[in-house]
Amino acid sequence: MKTLVMSCLYPCFCEELAARGYHILPTKSVDIFHRPERLHVDMQLLKIEDRLFTLNDCLQPLGRNYPDNVRLNCLYFGNRLYAKLSAADESVLAFCRERNIELINVRQGYTQCSTLVIAENAVVTADKTIEKALRRSGAEVLLIEAGDIRLEGFSYGFIGGAGFADNGVTYFFGDITKHPDYGRIEAFCRKHHSKIEIVCKKEPLTDIGGVVIL
Repeated sequence: MKTLVMSCLYPCFCEELAARGYHILPTKSVDIFHRPERLHVDMQLLKIEDRLFTLNDCLQPLGRNYPDNVRLNCLYFGNRLYAKLSAADESVLAFCRERNIELINVRQGYTQCSTLVIAENAVVTADKTIEKALRRSGAEVLLIEAGDIRLEGFSYGFIGGAGFADNGVTYFFGDITKHPDYGRIEAFCRKHHSKIEIVCKKEPLTDIGGVVIL
């Protein structure tokens, strides 16, 4: 049984995934962050190979405001780390240098939550700087429009925080079919042999901070 670390602010998401056979480990609130971000796992944990970074590992000070709140909000993908390197924690950067993991700078500090990994070499994002960096590395990228994702307290959330992929299935938190780019997203997932499943269809598509699979 796989363990998912995730926010349970909306209990139905956790309950439905537990019913599908996952063990759910709820995040705890990190009160230094803005309220909508306090339970988001992509703000609290970063998994790179066999290493799991937590906020306790951070060598640089954390803060409520950007970019001091995104020390661990980096994307590890294809043996590369994509991040706003000036904001990423030095403990993460040092680990990557030790493991010969290429460091790629992007302007978007919310790198992990801006990017939904569909398959080994396929991602979805609404951020053009992330798109360009990933394409230069040879990834297949679907660029979608920003918006139409619930994140209470903000104008909208990010696609990476609104879903995750596991074992040939891409799960979305809420009704992805209402998203303006759903047709393109569905076709992209199908191209990469990933079936879409909606968790809690009665909820709008929601950025919960994604999941970390242990």
